[in-house]
Amino acid sequence: MIEPSTQVRQELHDLPEIPLPDALWRRVEAGRRLKIRQRKLFTGIASLALVAVLATPLLAPLFTDTDVLRSEPLAVHQPVRSEQDVHAELHAIDRALQAAYDRGASDAEIAPMWVVRNTLLADSQPRPAKPRIDRS
Repeated sequence: MIEPSTQVRQELHDLPEIPLPDALWRRVEAGRRLKIRQRKLFTGIASLALVAVLATPLLAPLFTDTDVLRSEPLAVHQPVRSEQDVHAELHAIDRALQAAYDRGASDAEIAPMWVVRNTLLADSQPRPAKPRIDRS
């Protein structure tokens, strides 16, 4: 590759700046505001989803019937998560993590998200079925 001579470089450097139209700056500013608004909305939704995932195990005992729990094992009442549900939750947590990293969140804010993500991954791993004990 041949480099331009220093004289050509100097002539290009000496050319005046071209004034940009005001309409361009308005479009750039409107696009920047839209991206900021979208980022805030996404961060808010991801935070709410994370809170919902974290709060579900804590609030679940409030909505369960204690008589039913005494008569049958708890494993019978736990909902079976489909692979799609697990994938969707992982995707939401990953987006929340990425948003947190993008805005420079602290380790104290990011660590609980990793705990939830790792727990979800561990729970989604297939386990060998335990034999059911008949108590009749």
